[in-house]
Amino acid sequence: MVAALLLLAGTSLSNASDGAHWKSADYLVESFVEIALGSEYEVRRRQVRKWTTPIRHALVHQTGDAALHERLVRTHFEHLATLTGLDILPATSREAANLLVILSSESRLKDDLQRHFGWNSAAQRERFHREAVCLGVLSTSRRSGRITRAVVIIPVDRARARGKLPACVVEELTQVLGLPNDSEKVFPSVFNDRSIDDFLTGLDVLLLKMLYDPRIKPGMDETTVRPLLREISAELVRDGGPERAEAIAATGGLAASSP
Repeated sequence: MVAALLLLAGTSLSNASDGAHWKSADYLVESFVEIALGSEYEVRRRQVRKWTTPIRHALVHQTGDAALHERLVRTHFEHLATLTGLDILPATSREAANLLVILSSESRLKDDLQRHFGWNSAAQRERFHREAVCLGVLSTSRRSGRITRAVVIIPVDRARARGKLPACVVEELTQVLGLPNDSEKVFPSVFNDRSIDDFLTGLDVLLLKMLYDPRIKPGMDETTVRPLLREISAELVRDGGPERAEAIAATGGLAASSP
């Protein structure tokens, strides 16, 4: 099964303005259900999707500034590995990779979308050109929910023109770990297309930690996963998890190297 994840150009669970709304256990549960089980293209809830094998990534350079792009991707993957406990390392070759990050350009988009995503429909490509900046697609085994492969395409000139190059790296590489939905109901988060956040927020850090808690298994549906999420979120709140996550988000990964 395949899920597409777009960073778009572009009533919440809480409209609280003090920033504390996301630190409650209930909000964490509802945010997880919205982002991990939701889909940009379907109303129905899906199953938990997550990696259970090592991730070996390869960068495909189809544009300049290779050193910059490698630094951005490497820094964010190192951050994600720390947050999730996943084994994430560069592949020995493109053929050995199960996660491709393609640094492309506007002029190559049509060919890239056809080659890597099978988008032969002009309507699909037009929607992307009109609404999105970058795109990731993850593939899962049909029944287990285990992610087996992912591809991220970042048209660098498009992303730079909109001031979204670091945001594309952060959002798409994070979403292909198993948080594929975007929702205006979840805030503050890079998964909210109206958000001003380019880097992971404290809420995003906790969503990753919840997803890669060993009690959460790929393939779980909403009915099965909710009791476990309530247990995990209550533990996080009780033990000061939101405050630690906020500090981690502010000082880790690409946020630490931003001006």
